[in-house]
Amino acid sequence: MGWTFETMGNAIISLCQDGTSVLVTDPWLTEPAYFGSWEIERPLTEAQLTRARNANFAWFSHGHPDHFHPQSVETIERSTVILLPDQYEPELARSVTEMGFTHRVLPQKQWVTLQPGLRVMCVANENMDAILAMEVDGVLLLNKNDSPFCGEDAFFRKLVAGYKENYLFALCAFDADMINLYGPRMERVLGPPAERKPGTVWSVARTAEALGAQTFCCSSSQHVYVRPDSAWANEYRITWPDIQKLWTADKVRLIPPYSVVAIPGGTLLHTDAEDPIDPASRIRPELAEDWNATLSEPEWSRVEAFMRQFETLRAWQDFVAFTVGGETRRFYLRPSAQSKPEPKLRGVTFHLPRGSLLETVEYGYFDDLLIGNFMKTQLHGMELYPLFSPRVAKLGGNARVFTAAELWRFRLHWLRQSPGAFLRYRWAIIADRVLIPWIKQLAATLGIFGILKTLRGALFGKPKTI
Repeated sequence: MGWTFETMGNAIISLCQDGTSVLVTDPWLTEPAYFGSWEIERPLTEAQLTRARNANFAWFSHGHPDHFHPQSVETIERSTVILLPDQYEPELARSVTEMGFTHRVLPQKQWVTLQPGLRVMCVANENMDAILAMEVDGVLLLNKNDSPFCGEDAFFRKLVAGYKENYLFALCAFDADMINLYGPRMERVLGPPAERKPGTVWSVARTAEALGAQTFCCSSSQHVYVRPDSAWANEYRITWPDIQKLWTADKVRLIPPYSVVAIPGGTLLHTDAEDPIDPASRIRPELAEDWNATLSEPEWSRVEAFMRQFETLRAWQDFVAFTVGGETRRFYLRPSAQSKPEPKLRGVTFHLPRGSLLETVEYGYFDDLLIGNFMKTQLHGMELYPLFSPRVAKLGGNARVFTAAELWRFRLHWLRQSPGAFLRYRWAIIADRVLIPWIKQLAATLGIFGILKTLRGALFGKPKTI
């Protein structure tokens, strides 16, 4: 029978040898995540659950609950050895130790043999995420999941080029982040799905081509929104039919999600991807929160203290506000901001229910609110990227970085890890979030936006349309 891999949905890859479960990645197996907003798109069978729970090894990329899902982790056999990235903040190591597991931190960019015919290499990054390379009987499986390359593009291109047979597993979605965005007058920012899907698939296809990937399988994307107040986002999910229709990398083979593949050779042994899924039938009214519930004064004080710990926001953002149960409280991040005229203030107002906010304040993971897409985010003269979301959700929530001094230590850590990657990632952020939007605005002002768009299409290709 030999080696096979199975994609079970979202970021789960199950690697088996002769029918024995050897390695499973990011096993989100049961129950919703993100305050009940997300649920597994296609429930796992008992056989799949058994393979995931009884694997010799389980690897976790990062702490998001659709990757490290505590309720699912608790169901894994304690004989399973947990494999973890060598991250800046070892929160996952503490968690699995408390659960009674034996764990092993994989050294950065070093191959580790797990058993004959299988070795792995983990690359952690400053996004508090990680990428796993698996070499199986001379075949490369590169599990990018929903991580950026963080300046390591050349490293991974060289890695992929060394294998005659390779597979890329990566995110192909834009809803796995805050898209429930509004302007200062509560006008919705998000356009229709047909505007967003083609460009997203095109970008992933270009990444696969540039990497030299031979085969692509969508990862970290198979979820449905089941909370009544986030169900609206289901139409923004990129599905398998969307990928098939919009894929532009003709030389990169597509493998459907929910598939079993033999390696080496890549024979597709089984797939469930063609079975239709109706998100509307999955809505769970019992997960609804009370949006009319209000906060007490002590609870408001806890919310304020929670936000004020993020000192790295003060230099560039004026305020953070919350609307809960019809009441809005604005917290100025520095005294001088209170004297600025309202039109010049830079800030954000979050509209959300009491329960999920208090749970966030208790455990510290603000990213879970953003990703759930039931919370409404009202922007006032600013965007969430490149500063708010990384500094609050990634650095504060996962790396425990709150002050300027802690931020410098964090950056110095990654600079020492790979100076070239660190600098390339800085430039990529500036180009993506600052330079390119400025060029687009300037081109629109000069009336040459259409010309630049045509030129870009000639140079890099262009998305298909729905």
